[in-house]
Amino acid sequence: MPTLDAKQTYKNLKKKGFEDAPSRSDDHKYLEFRHKGKVVLYTKISHGEKELGDFLIGQMKRQCKLDKSDFMDLANCPLSLDEYTIRLREQGLLDDND
Repeated sequence: MPTLDAKQTYKNLKKKGFEDAPSRSDDHKYLEFRHKGKVVLYTKISHGEKELGDFLIGQMKRQCKLDKSDFMDLANCPLSLDEYTIRLREQGLLDDND
């Protein structure tokens, strides 16, 4: 069962355009993915987690609108911001002009 380092995943998502969102609770860090100023989606990471297990990876992949393999690549950096926006565009989450 693959796991992800929670701190590194947070840092890597920030590198891919995710921004800290206003906190909705004290136990999670919320991240918004904005594209051209528009909030497209959000995900969250628990403050107390050192590693993200299969369950949390599953939740985050759904929130990020990716399959597990693509989410793992997004979190580990092989999937670039440009490739991610292409995936979102293919799903109709971004306009063709975005």
